[in-house]
Formats: sequence, C-alpha cells, structure tokens
Amino acid sequence: MAFFKYKIRIFWLILLVIIIFFLIWQKVSPSGEWTCRQNFNVTSLSLVKDTLGGYSCLSNPTPTERVISGVSGPLVVLADPVYFSVFTPRSFSRVEVEITYRPHLSSSTPIVEAGFLADNKLWRYDLQPVYNLWLEKGLTDWQVLSMGSIHLFQRQAKFDSIFDFLDAWQNNGSSICSTPRCLAIYNFDLSGFPPALNQKQLNETSKSLVFPYTIRGANQFYFYLSGSTLNLSGELIDRNEGKDKDPIELSVYSGSRLVASTKIEDNGMEIEGSGDFSESKIFQMNKSGLNPGLYRLDFRASDDLMINNLSLNVQYFSALRKIWLENDEPIHLITDSSYLQVKTLSPAALQKLKFDEKFLNIEEIYKQYEIKGIETDNHEIDLAKGGLILENNGVFSLNKESMFNPDYPRLDRSFGTSAQFDYILADYESAKNESDNYLSSRLDFSTSSFYREKGRYNFIISVPGLKLNQADASYLEIKEIKMRFYGNSLWFKIRNWLNI
Repeated sequence: MAFFKYKIRIFWLILLVIIIFFLIWQKVSPSGEWTCRQNFNVTSLSLVKDTLGGYSCLSNPTPTERVISGVSGPLVVLADPVYFSVFTPRSFSRVEVEITYRPHLSSSTPIVEAGFLADNKLWRYDLQPVYNLWLEKGLTDWQVLSMGSIHLFQRQAKFDSIFDFLDAWQNNGSSICSTPRCLAIYNFDLSGFPPALNQKQLNETSKSLVFPYTIRGANQFYFYLSGSTLNLSGELIDRNEGKDKDPIELSVYSGSRLVASTKIEDNGMEIEGSGDFSESKIFQMNKSGLNPGLYRLDFRASDDLMINNLSLNVQYFSALRKIWLENDEPIHLITDSSYLQVKTLSPAALQKLKFDEKFLNIEEIYKQYEIKGIETDNHEIDLAKGGLILENNGVFSLNKESMFNPDYPRLDRSFGTSAQFDYILADYESAKNESDNYLSSRLDFSTSSFYREKGRYNFIISVPGLKLNQADASYLEIKEIKMRFYGNSLWFKIRNWLNI
C-alpha cells in the first residue's frame, strides 16, 4: 500500500514537472515558434482543444458595443472596426493568421480586412484582405485571368494573359486605357509600375504654396517638386492637452525611399496637460540634390501638435485620405472622392457641413458621419470652422490648381463596380470553404516593423461601412482566430552570440 502511494506521488510529481516544463517552453518559446488561438465557440471540448493547440493570446474585443460575444457561439461583429491586443512571449519576425468566419455582408459593406498596428503615431495598420464580396461574387460577368493570387478582371477582353497586361502597363501605361483612371487596384504592390498621374501634364512652375489653415496631428501629403531643392517651413504649436512630451518627425519619401527627415523635440516650458497653448516655434527643412517628381510628406505627431503657416516651394499639394484642420474661420477644400467620412472630438466643432450641394449636420462627438455625392472629378467641402476630421479614399486640396492624386482608384465599398473602370487588378486569395457554411482565410505578415508594447501587438478586424443598427442588417460572425508566430530559435541566438 505504501509503495502504491509512493508511485502515485511520483506520477503526480512527474506530471507537475512536465506541466511546468511545458509552460516554460511556451513562455520562452525556444523553438522559435509560438501558436495561440481563440475559439469563440467556447465549450468544454473546445476549451481542452485550445489548451492543447495553443494559448488564447487575444484580449477581449473592443469597443464592446460593436460586438456580441456569447458563451457558446461565434463572435458577432456589428460595427467597424474591432480591436484586440495580442500577447506574445517575445518578439517574432513573422506571423500567419487564420480566421474562420461567416460573412453576412452587402454591397455597402463588401470588404473584410485584418492586420496589425505598424505606426502608433500615424495610427497606421498593415492590413490584408480577409474577404472581398466584389472579387468573390460581384464580377461574374467580367473576364478573369489568374496567375497565382494575382487576378485581372477585364470588362471587355483585350489581353490574353496577365503577363501581357503587366508588360503593356509597365512599359506604356497609357496604352491600356481608353479613359483616364480606368484601372482599379486592390491589394496590389505598385512598385515598378507607373503612377496613375501623367507627370507630363503637370505644369512646371516656380510657385510656392502657403497652406492657410492650421493642421492638427498626424497627416500625410503628396507634392510634386519641379526643381531639385525642397524648401519647407512652418510653425509648431503644442496644445498641451496630453500629459506626454510631443516631439514631431517630418519625413519625405520618394516612393518607399526616405530622402529627407528631421525630428523636432518638445523643449517647451509649458506644463503638459495644462491646456495652455505654447508659443509658435518655427521649423525648417531644406533638401537639395533631389530629382523632380512625386514625393510624400509625413507628419508623425500626436494630436496635441498643430502646424501653422506651412510653406513649400511647390504648386501641387494634396492631403492623403485624411485631414484634420483647426481654425475659427470658414474652411474651403476640394476632394476627388465622391464620399466623405466626418468625425469630431470636440463639442465646439459641432456644425453643418456642406458637401457639393448637400448638407450634413454634425451633432454628436465621436460619432462617424458619412455623406455621398455624385460621380464627378472634384467635390467641394465647406466648413463653418475647423475641428472636424475628414476622411475618404482620395485626396484633399485647397483648389483645382493645387490638387493632384498619383494613386490608382482602389476597389472598395465606395467605388464598387463603377462603369468608369475597364480593369480591376487584385492580389487576393479566395476564401476556403469550411463546414457549416463557414469560410477561412489565411494572412501572412512580416512583424519586424509592427508596434509592440508590454509584450503585446495591436490587431484589428475591419469591415468598412459596417455600423450599428444598419438598415441592411449586415454583420460578421467569427468562429476562430489562430496565430502562428515564427522567429529565430534559442539555439540560433546562442550560436549567433557565440559566433559559431
């Protein structure tokens, strides 16, 4: 009897050691791989399967009012977007994400995307397609050519292969289209291909532009430099509403190549969090030896920072997809997109906005408003004052003379299958059919540039246009999210450290 009890103790001791070793192994991840999963259909069986198949590393989704989460059913996403934080025991270089879901979507909510936070200043996520209703079901009367995950949809058959199309586009972009901007892009790498804009149509001038409105927070701009020297200047003002210091980084890119940058530290004497505006601080950026052409200007700054009297020696200057202006006087802008999303964080900014000949009453803070116009080249925006965050899939400019957009139209919920397009080019993996009408999609990310803090990445699932109490009752069911992280093994790191 005593010997039997001794064997029982030995058994439990060995089991305890195995469990401890397993937990340490998972925590340190010496193999260089780490798997975690969240099965939202929580049952006793799936709970055991979760424990054996990997930790549930995802936090509860936020904001909570945008989801319905039961004890034994899928996660139901009711509004866009939904955020998760993702715990990992250490940083990794790559992650595969597999999402199992049922889309109950419409032409007003045709796209599901997911990804990780890459830039916490510009609040930019690296997104990849999960599901696209247009590409799955909406282009059945178009001719489709495929080459791996690359698909070319032609309204009228003109090219016999994707290779022929890409060759014609790359070597003589104007030959593929009978009308300007006839090509729409979805998730396609444009490196090496000509921009949508014909630079020969831009008038080379020596004009300088002074932006007359106060720009707030992180923003991105396109500009066209006709000479070889960029002269940029402005004034910084710190609102001191936040409690942290507020440095700003200005970066100029030619394509994906950084050509100039400067960082301005917050050395002001004002008390952070006091709400007392700082004195204006003049900044400058001068860069010579540049080639004439298209450039992108990034302001990486917190919402506390504002820029006054921004001046550049360029004529063509457009804000990319978003602009946040702070002025007491009226503001006039134009945009090339037929829709506009509007939000404000301040009660003082509530007002009536005019979009072409339509009006939109902004009556609540933090609420996302939307207004649509007709399909024309340019749309006028008139505000009684600043304080509104304006967003769409195009650009914003001061007037027709300064506006330009080098981007191709994107296949999104606003463009749909508009008759202006002759071609749609997409890099897209079709969803895989699973049991019970579920679909699954697999995404692959390089995590080296992702923002990670306190052992967590930030993960987002986005269904643009999905709103609470939507008239067409669209929603997204998510059964499971599984993540497989990959990196160097502990043995590789030891060998690298020992240089053997």
